[in-house]
Amino acid sequence: METAQDGTSSATWVYRTDGDAAKFQIGSSRMNGMSKWEGSALITNTIVSGSQNYTVNDRWRLSRDHNVLTIKRQIQRASGETEATLVYRNRNAKPPDVNQPAVNQPATPTADDITVPAGTKIPLALINSLNTKRSAEGDRVYLQTSFPIIIGGQIIIPKGSYVAGTVTEVKRPGKVKGKGEIYLRFDSLTLPNGVTRDFRARLGGSDTGDFDREEGKIRGEGDKAGDARRVGETTAAGAGVGTVAGAAAGHAGMGAGIGAAAGAAVGLASVLLSRGPDLILPKGTAFEMVLDRGLKYKPSELGQ
Repeated sequence: METAQDGTSSATWVYRTDGDAAKFQIGSSRMNGMSKWEGSALITNTIVSGSQNYTVNDRWRLSRDHNVLTIKRQIQRASGETEATLVYRNRNAKPPDVNQPAVNQPATPTADDITVPAGTKIPLALINSLNTKRSAEGDRVYLQTSFPIIIGGQIIIPKGSYVAGTVTEVKRPGKVKGKGEIYLRFDSLTLPNGVTRDFRARLGGSDTGDFDREEGKIRGEGDKAGDARRVGETTAAGAGVGTVAGAAAGHAGMGAGIGAAAGAAVGLASVLLSRGPDLILPKGTAFEMVLDRGLKYKPSELGQ
């Protein structure tokens, strides 16, 4: 159960484990969450947008005796990152034997672990094309890193590493106004050796169209020049027809004016009844991904 800060609204959120996103709204905040099993731990990632924009990453782990639920939580905001650990115990369970070693405890990071910090910008190139006419919500997006990420003189994320993402929303351009929009979310990164990290990362830039860093949205361009051309072409055609008709009636100038007005009306109607250009993101389109949390690797995972 989630409740708005002012207590005016609440919602019960059910996490899905089939790969589909769970969406709901509390007050002015929109929630978009995904969950996935990673070994015996359930990983949940939630993107919150609205009056405040932040990301919540949870790792749920149940003890072997099923009596202790531990949730490690990371919250990333523009102002920084906070961490917390929530522990829920079964009050009816038998107290643990203090002489027995603890089991199922998460490994403590070592000094040798290498972290790609939150906020790191990773350049990407699109592998599969996208467009507002054929792409749909839930479609997968596949990309490759186009430049290595180097920390301390060592390549941590090599060029050619794979990134998978999701189309979270598609809006086709309107008939009167509005531009095509595609919303993207990045979900995982796989090194060439197969080591994979799941996360939720946002769009930081694109070499095509306008983009919104907060919502991961790319917006297409309008077609004002094309609209003006259609009106102009039909105006000229109407004037020509009107001139011929007016000349036959002995009023060539009047016929041209009436024909031009009629042609302009037809051209304007054509503009109002036709959609604007669809947003097309071809293979090779460059993006910039910004990590919302740090990615930790052990030297053995990097071949070091």
